[in-house]
Amino acid sequence: MSELRATIIETVEEVGRAASADSVWKTVKDYASANGFQFMLVLKGRNSLIESVSGSVLYNDMPQGFAESFDSEGFSKHNPLISHALKEARPYTAAEIWALPLNLRQRRALVQINMSLNVLDGLMIPIRNANNLEGIVLLGGQKPDMTPVVRSTLHLLSYCAFEQVIHLEAQPRRREIGLLSPREIECLSWAAAGKTDAEIGQILEISPRTTRFHIENAKKKLGVATRVQAVAEAMKRKAIAA
Repeated sequence: MSELRATIIETVEEVGRAASADSVWKTVKDYASANGFQFMLVLKGRNSLIESVSGSVLYNDMPQGFAESFDSEGFSKHNPLISHALKEARPYTAAEIWALPLNLRQRRALVQINMSLNVLDGLMIPIRNANNLEGIVLLGGQKPDMTPVVRSTLHLLSYCAFEQVIHLEAQPRRREIGLLSPREIECLSWAAAGKTDAEIGQILEISPRTTRFHIENAKKKLGVATRVQAVAEAMKRKAIAA
């Protein structure tokens, strides 16, 4: 087992062992900090999220009063870092948002964040259950590591963290999960090892389209929106090996 894979598995397991919400988020932040992210803000998905960031905070290690000030000055409703999460399932960076056609108020909101926190880039991670936005993890730093491996790992850890916090707080989150088929388990196991649909198809002697079909079925049964979340949920339920 590679050192990187061992670190990821150990961190996922640490999240699963955490006995409080603060310790859950601290585990995620420790990994993020080791990769150049100085700040982390975790928001609960709700209809009022755009109107009030401060009223949706689950975890916040930004300067005291930042979220409240951001709300009071009217920046929250024009913040594209958050509004983009309402229609996105995959992680995205602040640099990617800057490249979009933004209006003046949206650009001012981004500038306010950069100047207030002294950050140059960030990673936004929407957490979805099927089509519903459960929350967003926002990370920022001066020179954060934005490599695909770090982004995927933070996506996985954020999903696991939300699941653990929900479990700890005993919120109503019970789903009737269909049993994964042997082929779905095989496909998810190889996906966890970083294989593409084409590579999995070659290993299992099936087409990439059939591989994708099995993974999509697994996502529906597990009640998740993305491939990374399906792997995390299957690992958590011990349907596939960690």
